[in-house]
Order: sequence, then C-alpha cells, then structure tokens
Amino acid sequence: MKHFVNFSFFAFISIIMMACGTNKKLAAANDQITELTNQLNAANNKLVENERQINQIKVESTRNAQAAADCRVAKDAAEARLAKMEKELEMEAAAIDSVANRAEVAIQKLVDAGAEVTMGDGMVYVSMPDKFLFPSGSSTVGVKGKEGLAVIAEVMQEYPNTEAIIVGNTDTTHVKGKADNWSLSTERANAVVRILKDTYHIDPARLTAAGRGKFKPVASNATPEGREMNRRIEIILIPDLSGLWEMLDLE
Repeated sequence: MKHFVNFSFFAFISIIMMACGTNKKLAAANDQITELTNQLNAANNKLVENERQINQIKVESTRNAQAAADCRVAKDAAEARLAKMEKELEMEAAAIDSVANRAEVAIQKLVDAGAEVTMGDGMVYVSMPDKFLFPSGSSTVGVKGKEGLAVIAEVMQEYPNTEAIIVGNTDTTHVKGKADNWSLSTERANAVVRILKDTYHIDPARLTAAGRGKFKPVASNATPEGREMNRRIEIILIPDLSGLWEMLDLE
C-alpha cells in the first residue's frame, strides 16, 4: 500500500511537470504567433504604402506627360511666333532702308546747303539748317525753304504710312520780338508742318510739330560756327511699324 501511494505521488508530479512544459510551449507558440501577426500587419501596411506611392507616381507621370505635351505645343507656338517676328522685322527693316535710301537720294540737292540724313532707332533723321528754310530771326518759310520741303513731301507721298515729327532747334542768342528761343523753335516747326499740309497736302494726322529751343545743341554756342549748327530744323521720318507692335502686344 505504501508503494502504491509513492507511485501515485510521483505520477502526479510528473503530470504537473508535463503540464508546465506544455504551457511553456504554448506560450512560446503564442509569442511566435503574435510576432508573425505583427510582421504580417507591418507587411500589409508597407504594401498599402507602396500601392499609394505607385498610384502617386502614376498620377505624377500622367501630369508630367501632359506637361511635356504642353511644352511641345508652347515650343511650336513660340517657334512659329519667332519666325513671324523675324519675317516682320525683315519687312520693317526693308521699309526703313527704303525710306532712308529714298530720302538720301531725294535730298541730295540739299546737301550743299548743309542738310544731313542719318538713321537710328528705326527712324530716318533729316537735319536742315534754319538759314535754308527761314530768314534770320523769322518763323516764315522762304521760297527756297518751300522748295526744299518738297523733297520731304515727295518721300511722305511715296510712303503714305510714314509719319514725320518736325523739331525746331535754336542757339542761345535771344531773338528780338520773340518771347524766348523756345517759342521761336516751336513757331518754326509749326510753319514747316503748315507748308507740308497746305502746300503739299500731307495728311496733318501724319505730322507732329515740336520745339526744343536751345536745349539740345549739337555744337558749342561759344562760336558763330557752333551757333549756326545749332539753328536747325530736324525732320524725323517714322516708317509704319504698327504690324510689328500689334504682333508684340496681342500674341
């Protein structure tokens, strides 16, 4: 009987120990399951993030493709516009050269009187000494002056879209009977405009008169020769550039 009790006791202890070992394995297995579950969740989250990034890349790729297409369209439009501008510039340059050449040929007979023709900033400048146009101290155009202005009128009639700015200039010597030299220069510019309008029938909308007085000399007023150079009428011929400006403004 005593041996049976001892055997039962040892058997009970063994069962308890076996149960403890099973619990440890179960706990370890649960830990592994938890770890695997965490890894799976992390993998799923990573997969979701990768899919989000892929979708974003697809959207950006589509956007970039559209931007590239837009750039190609803009590039083609810019090239077409540049070609048009270059053609327009060539035409305007030809018009300017034509007016300048015509003016140079037309006023050759005025060169002996001191007239000069120059080009700059897309315009043609004709400078005439005031003695060729006006008696001393006067704002009335003389006969010789009217004949000289006929040359300017011929150029403007040949190029009906050309405009002219007539600018009077004086030296520093005050002219008796005039308020100041500025008034004299303006009166002389007005007189030239009236001759072009009334005698040669140039549309007054194409003519502008202005006076600079003594304020833009081309030589020193300290000498008679310098003062003579400063007393002059400048006629600025402006070819029609409206096509170019309209293209630059509207496109």
